[in-house]
Amino acid sequence: MIDTSSQTPEAPHPERWGRLEVHALRQPAALIFNPQAGHKLGVDTNAGDADDVQAVLTAAGISFDPQPTQYAGHATTLARQAVADGRQLVIAAGGDGTVNEVAHGLANSSTVLGLMPLGSIMNIARMLWVPRDLTAAAHVIAQGKVLAMDMGRIGEHYFLEAAGVGIDAGLFGYFERLESGANWFGVLRASLRFLGRIGSPRVRVEFQGQVIEGRAPLVTVANGPYVGAAYTVAPKARIDDGLLDVVIFRDTSIPRVLLHLAFVAGGRPSPPPRQAATLKVPAVRVSAVRRRPLPVHADGDPIGITPAEFTVEPAALRVIVGPPDETGILAWQVVGPVES
Repeated sequence: MIDTSSQTPEAPHPERWGRLEVHALRQPAALIFNPQAGHKLGVDTNAGDADDVQAVLTAAGISFDPQPTQYAGHATTLARQAVADGRQLVIAAGGDGTVNEVAHGLANSSTVLGLMPLGSIMNIARMLWVPRDLTAAAHVIAQGKVLAMDMGRIGEHYFLEAAGVGIDAGLFGYFERLESGANWFGVLRASLRFLGRIGSPRVRVEFQGQVIEGRAPLVTVANGPYVGAAYTVAPKARIDDGLLDVVIFRDTSIPRVLLHLAFVAGGRPSPPPRQAATLKVPAVRVSAVRRRPLPVHADGDPIGITPAEFTVEPAALRVIVGPPDETGILAWQVVGPVES
């Protein structure tokens, strides 16, 4: 593996860490929840629901106003209203999609985000060490230990996990079609056609006056270590270093990329393939060379095509984190006040 990291992480800032007195809020927290969370392809993937969330928050002595989402993007609208109302805490109860929508509404504000995991994968909860058990998650919120984390950005689109160019962006789109009830066989046939068509595209990656050019079916731009089915594509990505971790799967065949993704699914950390190039940079531009544009995603949502410019917004989102242990990846540089 070729490491072309071109910038050292920023020095840890004391102001990254803080504490929210959750039991002394000026107003109740806004509890934004997705009534449909915890379902994948028509299958229940979570034992808890919104009623369970409200019960454990009440038991933990956390005051809240329940606000169910009604349509795609509604969580962002509700979060922005919470900021406008001066609420100190917004609790997102749902999957990664709900959390991402809420984060869009809270970006660059002083309002803190707490998580109650109700989704299938929960990359963000995994990254922030918020347990899947709802009672334990409520305890984490009650502790009120706050980290100001970075957010990635492509135009008006923020991402907490990772963005990407190439095969993952296309495959995420096909998975969304399955989620919408499309025919399995038709989606599989279309995805295989996509993989055959994309081949081994030549890409150009520009950063800080430098250029890497070569054949790569996938370029990942990570804010944190997990994306998709908890793929640890960038296991060294940190959410408090003011940088993006870029992994260029150059000179790597599509079968080899897919094998690597299967190997790192579920949060299993493993370095990228030997021939990949890696960067740590505050901004990067990715484009296709002499061919049709390539698809682009942000946190699994298809958002357009190349060329695409990715930047980091340091300390853009204040989040409540739980206590890490040795069983996973510590996604921040310096352990703050997150003792049990």
